Amino acid sequence: MTGLPFDVLETDRLLTTTRSVRRRLDLDRPVPRAVLEEALEVAVQAPTANDQQNWRWVVITEQAVKDQLAELFDISWQFHQKEVWTRSGRRRNNPQARKNNASAAALAETIARVPALVIPCVLGRPPDIGAIDAEWLGATGTRNLGTWQEGVRIGAMRASNFYGSIFPAVWSFQLALRSRGLGSTITCMHLPFERQVGELLGIPAGVTQVCLVPVAYTIGTDFRPAKRVPAKERTSWERWQA
Repeated sequence: MTGLPFDVLETDRLLTTTRSVRRRLDLDRPVPRAVLEEALEVAVQAPTANDQQNWRWVVITEQAVKDQLAELFDISWQFHQKEVWTRSGRRRNNPQARKNNASAAALAETIARVPALVIPCVLGRPPDIGAIDAEWLGATGTRNLGTWQEGVRIGAMRASNFYGSIFPAVWSFQLALRSRGLGSTITCMHLPFERQVGELLGIPAGVTQVCLVPVAYTIGTDFRPAKRVPAKERTSWERWQA
């Protein structure tokens, strides 16, 4: 294609082959700090609600700290296996679900050996949707908003702004890593121990840890697009269609 600002084929290849990498992480090859810094500089170009740029990034490479995080990660993983996976018969009988589960189990076993663990954070705590809605109703109860007033709430909008200000940056970070030969994935297994992890890493209680991103060079680079339901089968035009 000519006349376009980017090589569309190459851009699409990056976007469609950036996978969640868990089993093909090179656990023995160090990741230079400069490479992580480059990827993070790309990440912070992502859009953020009201241009707040209220993200923070904690990068962990010290082995002793990774070992402690791995202990907490394993506890969460074991609970997840018992309480979620073992009770979900449909997922256990799905070949792709079993493959994903095995991949997640492999990460749980090796998380301490991943060269770098990155925790994206957001300043502040997640919005309390119920409290915000109650405040909104109190403030608008004496105002006439016309026929639109019934059922109007703003708590969900605030929550969308909160998480929507960090996940675009996380995805940009992952794309930047992929373009440099590294792999990553998003995991939340440490979050049940957010307070303990915060104390371990010096993250204030008023800061939200959003997820954890293990980072390493990949074993091979031959990643392919995943099997997905075609977008046209899940897209409605003008009106919702099931």
